[in-house]
Amino acid sequence: MNETLQIVLCLSCAGLISGLTGFAFALVASGTLLSIRAPIEATALVLTCSILSQVLSVMRLRTLPPRATALAMIGPGLLGAPIGIYLLKDLNPEVVKVMIGVFLILYSALVALLRSDYRVSFGNAWSDGAVGFLGGILGGIAGLSGALPTAWSLVRGWEPRMQRAVYQSFTLVLQVWSLAILAVFNPFPPELMGDLALGLPIVLVSVLVGLSLFAKIDQRRFRSLVLALLAAIGLTTTALALPGLLH
Repeated sequence: MNETLQIVLCLSCAGLISGLTGFAFALVASGTLLSIRAPIEATALVLTCSILSQVLSVMRLRTLPPRATALAMIGPGLLGAPIGIYLLKDLNPEVVKVMIGVFLILYSALVALLRSDYRVSFGNAWSDGAVGFLGGILGGIAGLSGALPTAWSLVRGWEPRMQRAVYQSFTLVLQVWSLAILAVFNPFPPELMGDLALGLPIVLVSVLVGLSLFAKIDQRRFRSLVLALLAAIGLTTTALALPGLLH
């Protein structure tokens, strides 16, 4: 399979899943792109396409998160990201990935056993801020900034559109922040423009298809879909990190 076809299939799949669920674009696309592109180019391509995906979803859904909730999560998240980058010097990212992978698997299994209308009793600005801060740290360490906010939204008592509005706004701001940091410290290669010219229209179409599918599913199915995807991300993250950890 040539590289162009790999990019087309990879971004199409990532865009479709992101449009349907509102997250996981970077997690779906990174593995393939990092195997065929230099790290800086692959990361810049993933971040730019993911940002487009988030912007399209936010505009199409026309649902904004409560301002207090968004600020409570995004502010601490922005502070947590550089801390996560700094901690990379002393922490083994493979250990962190395995821990997060196992957590997502267990969390998905536990929440699946609860009532579909279950909500935590301690959901407030402080707990939202703590989740945002930890999400920022995990984004800096392992690129998993959206995993905890997405998991948290399932038990906060919000309906699907509000869940997506909260964790997508968080992910969007964190990814713009990450792309800006990357641009400052690492000049983008000229080859990136060709990949963007190919990739952005693909992401546009596939995200819109995913959004049309999202409009047809109810709250129960959306919850089951997000839990299944979180579990799959947990399994994949753990499986990819274990070889490096064992060595």
